[in-house]
Amino acid sequence: MVSSNAIYVVELDRWGIKNDGTDALNTTNGINSAFLWAKDNNLYTVVVPKGQYLIDKNSSILLRSNTHYKFYDCLFIKESNNLTKYSILTCDGIKNVTIEGATVKGDRETHNYSSGGTHEWGHGIECKNSCYNISIKDCETFECTGDGIVTSMDFSAIGGAQHPGHFAKGDINSQGNIDNTKTDFTTVSKFFDVTGNLVKSVGYFYYSGDGYGGYGTGSNLNKTVIKVHFYKADNTYLGFRNTRSYEFIYLESLPEGTTKVRFSFLQNFDLMSGNLHYVMCAKIPQYINFSNCKSHKNRRLGASINGGRFVTFDSCEIYNNSNPMSKSTGTNPGYGIDIEDGYMANQKITIRNCNIYDNRAGAFVCISTRGVHVENNKFRGPFVFSGSGDDYFSLNNMYYGSINGRSITSGVEQDGTFCTFRNDSIFGHTFSINGGNTTLENCVFSKSGIHFGGETTKIINCKFTFDDPGKIDSFSFGSEYLEIHDSLFDIRRCNRWVATGNTSENVHFSNVKFLTYDNGGGNLVKTKNLVIENCKFIHSGNKINYSSIVVTDSMRVENSIFNNLSLRFDGAGLFSPTEVLAKDNSYVAHSFINNKVIWDAPLGTAVHEARGPGVSFSYIPRLDITNNTFSVIDKSVALSSMYTLRVFTENYLNLSDNTIVTTNNSGNNTKGTLTIDGAYRKNGSTLAIPKTKLIAQNNENIKSNIVFTQNLNLQLGSSI
Repeated sequence: MVSSNAIYVVELDRWGIKNDGTDALNTTNGINSAFLWAKDNNLYTVVVPKGQYLIDKNSSILLRSNTHYKFYDCLFIKESNNLTKYSILTCDGIKNVTIEGATVKGDRETHNYSSGGTHEWGHGIECKNSCYNISIKDCETFECTGDGIVTSMDFSAIGGAQHPGHFAKGDINSQGNIDNTKTDFTTVSKFFDVTGNLVKSVGYFYYSGDGYGGYGTGSNLNKTVIKVHFYKADNTYLGFRNTRSYEFIYLESLPEGTTKVRFSFLQNFDLMSGNLHYVMCAKIPQYINFSNCKSHKNRRLGASINGGRFVTFDSCEIYNNSNPMSKSTGTNPGYGIDIEDGYMANQKITIRNCNIYDNRAGAFVCISTRGVHVENNKFRGPFVFSGSGDDYFSLNNMYYGSINGRSITSGVEQDGTFCTFRNDSIFGHTFSINGGNTTLENCVFSKSGIHFGGETTKIINCKFTFDDPGKIDSFSFGSEYLEIHDSLFDIRRCNRWVATGNTSENVHFSNVKFLTYDNGGGNLVKTKNLVIENCKFIHSGNKINYSSIVVTDSMRVENSIFNNLSLRFDGAGLFSPTEVLAKDNSYVAHSFINNKVIWDAPLGTAVHEARGPGVSFSYIPRLDITNNTFSVIDKSVALSSMYTLRVFTENYLNLSDNTIVTTNNSGNNTKGTLTIDGAYRKNGSTLAIPKTKLIAQNNENIKSNIVFTQNLNLQLGSSI
């Protein structure tokens, strides 16, 4: 910021300015003339006297570089109009500016919408094109036909590259020529001149997708290293540099003598089809800071970023936007803050210490944005990470609305980046991240459901509660890789609390407590590999509590407690119409070791699933059940119907060193049973019954029976 001790208080009479809300044309022209004169005379602090200033319908207040504007007690009112687009205070390509204290009112309620179209582009304060280092403080915008505050870019380009004409097979060699033997690479054979005035005006260029941010059929470059190759005017090759799409290549950093460039990247030429890419030099606002501002009652959005890098909202209040007023209704998108249209040109957006609430569609939405940081905010209404975004971070926020989204830069799951939530509090709504990688750490979810998809989900030291008797499938875990550590799930009431998402590759629960009360069970996870260690599954209440875990390739369950829970571990055969067993690798891959299974609830209040109250196993080829305690405490029911453990064996079972104990308080002479059954087969199954190897030794059964069924005897080939 250029500084000066001189303060210029705008002379209203000198410039023909009215501060009583009249004479829009002369007032607007006078203010603009005064601001230009102050700049030309090196007056870097400008104060406008208090009052109401009517801004001409066809004009805007144009702010100038290197100036500190103080607009306290000033109300700038847009003259009623029928324009589809306008702004009231405009920063257009300027630098090093501070704006303080302005109150800006649009013409939403008096606007003429009769010309048709959305009329959604009438903005209060706009920073556009190559604005740089703009600070907007203590300002208020309201009742605009579009957005209260906005940053926007143009889409200037050096040129485009259309497949196949401007592309070629191969990479650039050390002489700067195309080597078409590098068949895994594609080169943009067209040269781009970087000496023109358009590029010089911004000082950079970058490689991008098409007008919608995409890369066309058979190509996705968001996570692909792009080489920019430098040439002199006579085609002398000056070497190359690695870059990434949408990242600036600054003119000042080019090799001496560079006049033109072209690009290459790791991509199969033949897989591309009709792709259109651009080399851009768009004018993008950078380092724009909104602090202690208010934006409300605007027709479209409270704030929008339609192009911007290093944009910050700090201590702002954005509320009641896009809701109906007496004479006008809202228009889409209708959020508090919306980040889109610049695609991956939108980067490093920070929202801090803000209160965003009661906007028609939700609190926040972003589409195809690279790097969003939200910290210490309160959000009321839906919060959406959408599009093909990249790297989202949430810290110390309070959410009173659903959270939805994903973090997949390229649209390819393996290229996903992170959505990270730390020390956040989410109340009363669903949290659903369906792509990329999600991390939750030290978060509290109160009366909230969660749904996970995508590549990875990691949950650390979080607490989840849910209490809604009418809801079904309030939780689902469908990530490819799922880890939950040191967390609590307190599920008090719902119709059914959990449903399986997609099949996972690996699931790991460590020191997790699942408390279920007056609710049904469900399918906890469906995975190839499972680890459960030091966990507690505790059920109470009157509803059916049956749950299942589908695990096919391997399982390790140890040092955990299962209390009044009917839980079945299933090798997935039950879910296949041909009853294909989990793969048998000829070694034991499934184990249930050093656990406690306790049943101390009356039969009538904790309804059992027929195939295994307590814990049961089916379709698992080879299984170790060792060093466990199975305990049944009689609650005035016949213990013969209380199966603490039921196993449908397949190829191998080691049942050793377990303790099975029944405490009979009712005087009933029947005993609790542990039932070992044969391989489960539906009637008419054509699959051969496997021959099971059984090891059963050193088990201590106290007032209990271990029953080997006739089905198992047939599998063994002789009676036991």
